[in-house]
Amino acid sequence: MYQFKQQLSNPNTNYFIIDSSSSPDHNDVDFKFYSYQNKSNKQLHAGDLIIYRRSGSASEWGNEFYLYGAAEFGETVREDLETGNSLVTIHNPYLFSHRLMKQNLRTFDWTFRTFKGKWSNFFNMNGITQITKKDFEGLLQRQKSLVSDEPNLSPEEEAIAVKCYQAEKMEAYFINDKAKGTPTRNAVNKFFSDKVKFNYHYKSALVADKDEMDLEAVRIVPWEDDNEIRLDPRNGICLTKLLAEAFTQGYFTLTDDGHVFVSTEASVNPEVNIALNKYRNRKIHMNREYSPNKKYLQYHREHIFRK
Repeated sequence: MYQFKQQLSNPNTNYFIIDSSSSPDHNDVDFKFYSYQNKSNKQLHAGDLIIYRRSGSASEWGNEFYLYGAAEFGETVREDLETGNSLVTIHNPYLFSHRLMKQNLRTFDWTFRTFKGKWSNFFNMNGITQITKKDFEGLLQRQKSLVSDEPNLSPEEEAIAVKCYQAEKMEAYFINDKAKGTPTRNAVNKFFSDKVKFNYHYKSALVADKDEMDLEAVRIVPWEDDNEIRLDPRNGICLTKLLAEAFTQGYFTLTDDGHVFVSTEASVNPEVNIALNKYRNRKIHMNREYSPNKKYLQYHREHIFRK
């Protein structure tokens, strides 16, 4: 929370959860601009800290809301006096390492309001809910605790992670090894890992495993092999760590329709061989929108798979 140190130490800072649709029909641009009704929502001021919420109606995941980032509320850049709509800039954006879903918040100790087991009407209908400083800090700590093996990122890397999020929204998947001298891989992995796991509902595509700590977003085409698709979530599959390593090493591959094809060389690794034998010819979970790109699967079969 280093980027919010100054605001957190300011007793005048207020804290909010705000809904952002980031749709073409709305002026919201995640981590860049926020549009809201200034006439009826006068509690937001420049310097306040916000946490982004995707409401159920705008969610990509079965109408379930989630929290996905934090930032500092900025200055007004456009105001419509007739409608009362204001457009403000967003400063110090921070992408969550793990989206906070309902399942991650059931045991969260809210202080701004008592959670009674139902989410209906828990957040304000106008899309702006004031919370406490303790809630804000606790939510940032909660999302961080769900990714135990993520390296600490520098401010420059955190900024790159946000840019990865924005670029993927525009289906721009290219990124170099460095951006203005800063290595990009850790930042990309922060964005990519959670995006892929989110697409698979934080479950393995192959194993009925609910232990999130045992999940890994594995790349189909390796990082080094193509910088044009590094941000493409359809180049990722969510697997258990053992199967992710086996896939990366080419001990099994997937057909275009997602069936597991095991290499004859898998027998050299007893642990891997035993695990793969359980899933031989089984089909991974295939989501129509987020399923692996067939071109990437073909590349894996031709260049990674141990024939």
